[in-house]
Amino acid sequence: MFLIIRRLFALAAIVVVVTAASGCAESTRPKATGKGDIRGINAIVTAPDVTFLIEERGLGIVSFKASSGFSTYDDLPYNFNFDVLLPGDLERTRVATQFIDVVLDTEYTVVLTGTIANPSTFVWEDPIREWSGTETVSEVFFAHLAPSIGELDVYFAAPGTAPVLGQAVGSLTNGNRLPGMDFEAAQYEVILTPKDDPATTIYQSVPFGTTAQNQVTIAVFDPDPSVPGNVAASFIGRGSTSVVLADANSPPQVRTLHAAFGTENFDGYFNSDFSNVIFPDIGFQELSPYADVTSGTPLFTATPVGNSGAVIHENEILVSVGTRRTIVLAGQPGGLLYLALVDSARSLETFPVIRILNASLNTEVLDIYMVEPGTPIDDVIFPLFRGLPSLLDTGFTDSAQGMLELTVTLFGEKTPIATPLLLDLANGDVFDIVIVDSVDPAIVETLVFDAQ
Repeated sequence: MFLIIRRLFALAAIVVVVTAASGCAESTRPKATGKGDIRGINAIVTAPDVTFLIEERGLGIVSFKASSGFSTYDDLPYNFNFDVLLPGDLERTRVATQFIDVVLDTEYTVVLTGTIANPSTFVWEDPIREWSGTETVSEVFFAHLAPSIGELDVYFAAPGTAPVLGQAVGSLTNGNRLPGMDFEAAQYEVILTPKDDPATTIYQSVPFGTTAQNQVTIAVFDPDPSVPGNVAASFIGRGSTSVVLADANSPPQVRTLHAAFGTENFDGYFNSDFSNVIFPDIGFQELSPYADVTSGTPLFTATPVGNSGAVIHENEILVSVGTRRTIVLAGQPGGLLYLALVDSARSLETFPVIRILNASLNTEVLDIYMVEPGTPIDDVIFPLFRGLPSLLDTGFTDSAQGMLELTVTLFGEKTPIATPLLLDLANGDVFDIVIVDSVDPAIVETLVFDAQ
């Protein structure tokens, strides 16, 4: 009996010691006292979409010139990560990590900049603003995230207000941001000029509106081939929606592709101005250079070469400032039409980018295979694109790099209906691949163009 009592006392002592030790360990761990907000911005012009994460939990997919939107988490220390998914990989590759010890009622913006091969990050830190509900203003931040652009003066005023020296809201160099400023909710435009040179406009946004009791960031980014202008700019709200602010001084750009088998060469005109041929003598399978056009819905007319009095086909096309389009003349004689492709691709340092258009009328639905040269497609279970209908395109998508063979078959079949096309694809390439009809109705041809 005495032995049993001694064992019970010993067990109780052990429990007391373990409990005390546990309490001591718990006291050294951080405890949340509230919340903070966090978001990520992708400022790498050659980057694909990146995943922004808190530790290993995804907070959003972030495109260039965009934000993940703010997420709220406990005021504890975290690693915030940027990952990319490379072609052929099943797991993401870590690009950059930023440690932040989140503080109560504080918001953080982590900016990914540099290149994917040599990335860097920095953080903006602000107190979370509380609105009373009666304010008539919006808080606006201006940020410079364009490494290729020098120091800028920022003008922010009602549309039509000319820049005047001394009236800029501030000056910015790459990587910097102006403190938040309150502006009455209204219509505004942003004008960027070189430092102390208001007569030289580098960028002028289209007019846009702000709303009361809101917080926005106007960020300047490097230009890319999808933007016909000197710089790019985005209107970034607290949510995940970011809107590209087109440069009002950069007119839309359009080029045209002749993909209508059996249709003669044509001259291309806009808005019935037959004294000014925009696209002269475009033959079947030919792609014109880009040309500036008026935004809106200009009338595009194709006429026989040198004969503006006759019309092969005409229709209005929709174009907007700061964008690029490819207008494809497709169809068959007596049934022609225009296809308008949005040329929004950028050169990416992580993989090639391709877009495939099925402009064939003789074959309704196609399968597209992309394999290493010499690989029988009978050995390939899934095509790269299955069931691509006539007169539709795949949109821009990433591709493997290296020597690849593109083969076209009818939907669900394995017999090629075009000569296999050998492609040498490298990171940074952006190509348009167009499938057109040929003399033999059972055979198609594949064309390759630089998409930029």
